Amino acid sequence: MIEVQNLQKHFGNVEALKGVSFNCKSGQVTGLLGPNGAGKTTTIRILSTILKPISGSAKVNGFDVVKDASKVRSSLGVVLENTGLYRRLTGDENVLYFADLAGVSRPEAYKRMEVLYKLLEIDYGKRQAGTYSKGMAQKLNLVRAVIHDPPVLILDEPTAGLDVPSTLAVRTFVKQQRDSGKTVLFSTHLMNEAELLCDYVYIINLGSIVAEGSPEELKQRTQSNSLEEAFMKVVKQ
Repeated sequence: MIEVQNLQKHFGNVEALKGVSFNCKSGQVTGLLGPNGAGKTTTIRILSTILKPISGSAKVNGFDVVKDASKVRSSLGVVLENTGLYRRLTGDENVLYFADLAGVSRPEAYKRMEVLYKLLEIDYGKRQAGTYSKGMAQKLNLVRAVIHDPPVLILDEPTAGLDVPSTLAVRTFVKQQRDSGKTVLFSTHLMNEAELLCDYVYIINLGSIVAEGSPEELKQRTQSNSLEEAFMKVVKQ
């Protein structure tokens, strides 16, 4: 579970977050949607313990992101946009390296890799990561992020720039993680994808949460035919 209360963050004179509050439940995909510069990335970096808020609080799996940062990190699987694998290592070596960091035994790591590779249709683990396409690398990134079986996942633009087969594989992975009871925070610019995957959505704009609800509730409330249309109406208010 993720609990965020009145988060504030400034960068100089820029108010990136102006008192953001939201919750993400277990067994649910929660969308964090917003235009560029809305505060999504800042929020995600605070939850990932990369940044510290100026005020407010956030808990991941019951642990405070400032006071219990190491416990938060052990509870999290994170895939951030524009982060990658170690190019000179093979896919297997990348995954095993992160398994070692998380204290996962080799037998258990291999067992989890077998299941995840099958789910994501990965058959290139012996190749150097530097030879991967973007879709291949992203699927390995997902395996790396969950090799320690964390209860909470944060996925930032996980299908950005991927082809159709890779996108479908990532969507299947997200649904499987949700159905296994994990808490999934999902950030994307693709409203059709959010409508397909998210059980509940928070829309952030200019550092504040401006709307929340299930995709269907947001469409009904804004008299829209799609989540994309509802999103545009909300952020233009």
